[in-house]
Amino acid sequence: MKESSTVGFRQQLESLYSISIEIARLHEMQQVLDRALSFCLELTMSAFGFIGLLNGNEQMDVAAIRGFEPSDPRFYENFRLIPVRPSVFGVVITNRRSKLSNDVLHDPDRVGQPRGHPPVRTFLGVPLQVGERVIGMIGVANKPSGYTEDEERLLSTFANQVAVAIENARLYEDQRRMIDELAQLHRDLSQAERDHVLREERERIAAELHDRIEQAIFTLGLKVNAILEREPVAEPIATGLGEVRQLAVHTSEAVREAIFALSLPRPAAGGLLSELRRLVRQAGKSNELEADLVVSGKPLRLSAESEQTLYILAREAMANVVRHARAKRVLVSLRYSDDSVDLVIQDDGAGASEQILKHYQESGTHFGMKRSRRQVEDLGGTFEVRNGEESGLAIRVRIPAQV
Repeated sequence: MKESSTVGFRQQLESLYSISIEIARLHEMQQVLDRALSFCLELTMSAFGFIGLLNGNEQMDVAAIRGFEPSDPRFYENFRLIPVRPSVFGVVITNRRSKLSNDVLHDPDRVGQPRGHPPVRTFLGVPLQVGERVIGMIGVANKPSGYTEDEERLLSTFANQVAVAIENARLYEDQRRMIDELAQLHRDLSQAERDHVLREERERIAAELHDRIEQAIFTLGLKVNAILEREPVAEPIATGLGEVRQLAVHTSEAVREAIFALSLPRPAAGGLLSELRRLVRQAGKSNELEADLVVSGKPLRLSAESEQTLYILAREAMANVVRHARAKRVLVSLRYSDDSVDLVIQDDGAGASEQILKHYQESGTHFGMKRSRRQVEDLGGTFEVRNGEESGLAIRVRIPAQV
């Protein structure tokens, strides 16, 4: 019986290291959260779980949730933000350590739960930490046989890898945001001012990202070394741990290279239409994706800022279709009317969950969509993102023409 238990634990370790490598390769925040949470439920055989991220206001944003479908469609909207206070969930944050309870109903930390929440009978929560900083937590619940100390240790070890992956995803989003901000700055300043300010901004961004990346890598190295020193680890697993550490190093190097090799996007001499044609051609060469561009109406005069906004939005949307949508076809429509221009990007891929579409503006993630909406609305336009009638995702943007 003991040998069987040892074999099972070893298999769990091998699975843990395998998924850690996969998580380390991801850059998009929601992909990191969804994949990590799915594995947590599989690892612990739990009925449901969540990942919460601190938002800086003594609240935790439930950024990912699985296994829980509330009867009230407004439940997530009303209770998505959890106050950080002593409770079965909250002590993971306030005490900065894991919480295991196999009798939640009689647990001294229990403070009740909102109406419509499924009953929690067993619970295991672990903090997400980068160095000494707690950035959130992972919680799983309702394993029928209850949780063990081995599962607590495994989930805590995995949470360290997830925390680093989350920080890397945030850095990736920050990089994209700052590149767009530099692009705006580039358009507003004179050539001499551009060169001076751009040089200073590059140095500031590189220094900030370098410090944060080095902190994450240092913490990851400590955690990996602690695992190797705590108990004997077979060679395939030791190699896997080395790959996790190396992937984190490569991620930080890629971000630094991108910052130092920063190139500000700007439409070519042919203008917006020429750039859209180029984006569609590039997408059509990727993953056997069929991409088309349809233009209608008489072209209107657009401001340089409006053209740049539409170009950046189209570029990011097309990149997301190629990388994540699992689509076979994407259609880009540019329609000119009397006083506005409409840009629609529609694919036939996997689409997005209704929770993401309803709450991305308040979420601690989905920076790309929030940034695009803000830029369009600053120009007096409208921004809409929703699932297509049959499949896929549709992004619809309307910007007024320059008067």
